[in-house]
Parts: sequence; C-alpha cells; structure tokens
Amino acid sequence: MEETDYSNDWEQNGYILLRQAIDTSVCKAMLDDIIAFVRKNTPGSANVQSVQAPDNSTVHLAEGSIIIPESKPNPVALQPEDSISKVFNLHRREPYVGFVRQPAVLDVLSQVMGEDIDCFQSQFIFKNPGAWGQPWHQDSYYMPLDQQPQVGVWLAVSEATLENGCLQVLPGSHREPIHAHVPDQRPQANYGYVEIVDYDFSAAVPVLMQPGDLLIFNSFLMHRSVDNRSRRRRAAAMFHFARAGTCKTSDIPIYTFDFVPVKRAE
Repeated sequence: MEETDYSNDWEQNGYILLRQAIDTSVCKAMLDDIIAFVRKNTPGSANVQSVQAPDNSTVHLAEGSIIIPESKPNPVALQPEDSISKVFNLHRREPYVGFVRQPAVLDVLSQVMGEDIDCFQSQFIFKNPGAWGQPWHQDSYYMPLDQQPQVGVWLAVSEATLENGCLQVLPGSHREPIHAHVPDQRPQANYGYVEIVDYDFSAAVPVLMQPGDLLIFNSFLMHRSVDNRSRRRRAAAMFHFARAGTCKTSDIPIYTFDFVPVKRAE
C-alpha cells in the first residue's frame, strides 16, 4: 500500500488529523485501565503519596504515575475518576506502550521527525462534565528541551464535540516562536494552566473527533480545549515524542518527563 504524504498538512497547518486510525478497542482498554487505576489509588490509600504542588494544590503519586485532581469541585461526582483532571506517566505499561509503538502512529511520526524517536511524556485526560477547558497555549512552553519542536499525539478516547470540550487549533501558528504565557486567572484554575494573551485567535478551528481519531501536531502549534458543558465525559490520551538524544535544558526536575525509545532506524 502506498504511504500517504502528510508533509503539506504538517508544513502549512502544523497538524495532521487521522480519522479512524486506532481501533476503538484500544480506546476502551485505556479507559477501563485508567478508571481501575484511579479507583485503586485514591487519596489515603497505602500506596498513594499526596504532595503539595507549587501552586498549593495537591497531587497524588502512585505506581510511578502522577494523578492531578480537578481544582474546581465536581458537584455531581459519584466515582473517584469524576474528580480527576489528568494522570501522567503511563507509557511504560500496557495498553499505552502498545499504542506508542503502533505503526499507525510511528509511520506518520517518522515522516515529520525522522526514524529515531522517543516517547517522553504521556497523560490520560478526563474532561468531566462541568470541567473548564485549558486556555490557549503552546506545548513547548512546558518543555525545556534542547531540540525543538516536539510532536504531540492526541487520541480521542471518547467523542470530542463543541459541547463536551473538544480542542481548537490555530492553523499555521506553529511558525510562531514561543509566546509569553501568563497564569490562568480563573478562580480554581487547574495546576499548570497558563495562557497566551498577545495573539489573535479569530482564525481558530474546532477539531471534532470520534473515538480512534488521532490529532498529530507540532508542539509550537497554539491550541486550547473548550469547557465541557455537556453531561458526558470527554476522554483523551496525550503523548509527546522527541527525536532520540533530546535532552532537558533545565536543572529543575520535571517529573512528567520519562524518555522511552519507541523507534530506531533499521
């Protein structure tokens, strides 16, 4: 089968949208796994360490992963996962390690970043009903690395709509430098939320997705998610990839970085 050339989308827009790229059974396996993980590792459990983040919020450490609760309470939460924002550091175990090594992922990544690839960050994102979106930002702002840019891969685990918190992207903004980001000023904003306020986002487009769709994007691309105004969770898994040999440029520990080789040139 002839390989599709994605170079034009990548160079012009800064992202590639792949429809039905991943079997929905993978999405179900991720969701089942992360829900079981969060329920097993609730605050106060023997194997969970709760620590104070720099903004005085609390995050939880368990089995090598970092569990970040929503800062804004969910008044209709029934299960532990209903109050969780993100879980980091998943790509050393299944089903996540299997995903980052799938040809459907690596074949496209090879086109835009070469054959020697590491996955260095992973997170599962719960966007529960009532949760705020993440403001406009560039992922590289969070990533002090000596090779730029990196590549993000966003897997829709559930449907992503305008009502439940889909992503919006600004095509072509990957050609911009990293802009200044200021703290999210909303009361009870989630830990780490910052935003770009010096740019015109009127040309932004929503990215509506179905389970199994992939959004692959340049880490300089400006993007955000909208608030979840629905009664359904919008679930996604996010992975960041770098060229092999990429190194951190900051002396400050970044506990969400974990470099794992996923492809090497033959």
